[in-house]
Amino acid sequence: MRITVAIPAYNEARRILPSLERVFTHMDAQHPDYEVLVVDDGSSDDTVGVVQRRFGTRVAVHSCGGNRGKGYAFRQAIREARGDLVLFSDADLSTPIEALDAMLPLIDGGYDIVIGSRAVRGAHIHQRQPWYREGAGKLFNLLVRLVVMGQFHDTQCGFKLFRREAVLPLLPHLRIDRWAFDVEVIAVAQAAGLRITEVPVEWTNSPTSTVDLAGGLRAFLDLIRIRASARRAGLAMRPTRGHVRAARGSR
Repeated sequence: MRITVAIPAYNEARRILPSLERVFTHMDAQHPDYEVLVVDDGSSDDTVGVVQRRFGTRVAVHSCGGNRGKGYAFRQAIREARGDLVLFSDADLSTPIEALDAMLPLIDGGYDIVIGSRAVRGAHIHQRQPWYREGAGKLFNLLVRLVVMGQFHDTQCGFKLFRREAVLPLLPHLRIDRWAFDVEVIAVAQAAGLRITEVPVEWTNSPTSTVDLAGGLRAFLDLIRIRASARRAGLAMRPTRGHVRAARGSR
C-alpha cells in the first residue's frame, strides 16, 4: 500500500527541513512506495519556499489559502493524499518517523486508525513539556474521557495513521478547525463504526511548539459540541459502516 506522509505546517521554516530529511531517509529505506505532502496553513515565514528550494517536486505542497487551523489542514491532507494510508505527523517530529513501523501491522490487521499515545504502557517521553502545558493536557484528556469517549488515553499526540478510504466519508461531518480537531476525528470515526486503536510511542517535547494555551482553553468548550456532532454523524453514516466493511472484505 502506498503511504502519504502528510505534515501540516504553519511558520515552520526554521525546523521543517531536518524533519523532512529524516522522513525521506526512513521512508526510502523501509517503505519506498510513499509520497510526502506538506499542507501549508497560511505561513508567513516562507515555509513553502524553504521546502521547495530544498526538495523541489519531491515534496507535494498544498496551500490552505490562509491560516485555517490544523483540523482544516487535516481534511485537506486526506483529500489531497494519493496514498492508501495517510500518516498525519507534526512538523517537529516529536514522535519519530520510525514509530510508523509499529503501526502498519495494525492496519494490516484490520484497524482503520492507529493513534500514537504518550499515555499508555510502553510509551516513553524523552523530554517533558513545561508543567503548565503538561497539566493542561492531562486535564483536557480527562475531560475528553468524561465527556466524549472513555477508552482513549491520549487524543492529542501529533502522530496518527489513517486508512484513507475509511476516513474520506467522515470529512463532511468534521467541523473543528483548531486544537480539538483530533477528538472530533476520533469520535466521529468511532460513531461511524471504524476500528481504532492506540499504541505507545516515543515523544520529545519541542521547545518551539506553536500550540498556544488560549487555543487549548477554547478546545475545552468544543467537547460538548463534538459529542453531539459524533452522535449525529453516527446516525447519518450507518450505511457507510457496511460499505467500508464490504469493500474491505472484497479485496
